[in-house]
Amino acid sequence: MTAAVPYGLLRHQSAMLLTGARVLGHTLLNALTPASQSAGVAARKASVTRVIAAPPLDLVEQYIAWSGAARSYDGLLPPHMVSQWSLPLVGELLLRMPYRLTSVINQGVSLRVHGQLPRNVPLHVTAAVEQIEAVPGRIKVVVAVTTGTGQDPSLVEARLHMSFLLPGPRAPKTPQERNREPDWITAGLWHADARDGLRFALLTGDFNPIHWCGPLARRSVFRNLVLHGFGSFVRSYEVLAQQGVRFDEIDVRFVRPVTLPCTALSVQVAPESWADDDGWRALRLAGSGDAVHLAGRLR
Repeated sequence: MTAAVPYGLLRHQSAMLLTGARVLGHTLLNALTPASQSAGVAARKASVTRVIAAPPLDLVEQYIAWSGAARSYDGLLPPHMVSQWSLPLVGELLLRMPYRLTSVINQGVSLRVHGQLPRNVPLHVTAAVEQIEAVPGRIKVVVAVTTGTGQDPSLVEARLHMSFLLPGPRAPKTPQERNREPDWITAGLWHADARDGLRFALLTGDFNPIHWCGPLARRSVFRNLVLHGFGSFVRSYEVLAQQGVRFDEIDVRFVRPVTLPCTALSVQVAPESWADDDGWRALRLAGSGDAVHLAGRLR
């Protein structure tokens, strides 16, 4: 059973809650308009840098426990906790774009660890728009986030992959050639109950109602509560780490949302003999039947 997460953690999420309020205001005041070339160039050059206080100890401990890494990270911050301190900066960048922010969906994350993040030390965080690409039905955006300290400002690099959904037809899916499946090794299992969306919201400040409010979630395109894509990534990351799978870099795409509650989610990785010339091994989060929720690679 997943441990309870106290509502008192809300007091640590003021920056993200403020960003959420600004997103709602932006949506009400601005109609959706196609991005002009000048707007795209300006957004591409945008970046923000902040020095923020070290995450509070109680928030860190609750986050580590929820992720499945209890008794790990002694004196350290989990590198994937970047979702907690970076989202306000990412939101600030997205607010500069001429798109309806309530239409943005997270599509994946890449994480590269250069060194350990210490606790109780102010964090130096930079977020920059790295890529903007227009395709039929959506605008793809990649935001790079670098986190470190005053002594070493580049300890963890993350890239957040997002899309703004636009009205009109979507690009048709092109058939993909199916490569031979690896002989998947199951690193471990995890599950989530109906309240895990609310728990991860309390831990990160991402209070999109599709993750915790049943009536609104059922009116969404998902027709059900779904876990944050980053939450699925965090739990899968820790299954790999706790089972001794060694990696410094991981890159995943959110293929299918994990509906809540869910059981029997299997974190699977290709054998080392399947690694490519650059050392990448495939990984996935598999659900019931043929469902694949996360797909990616690590090295």
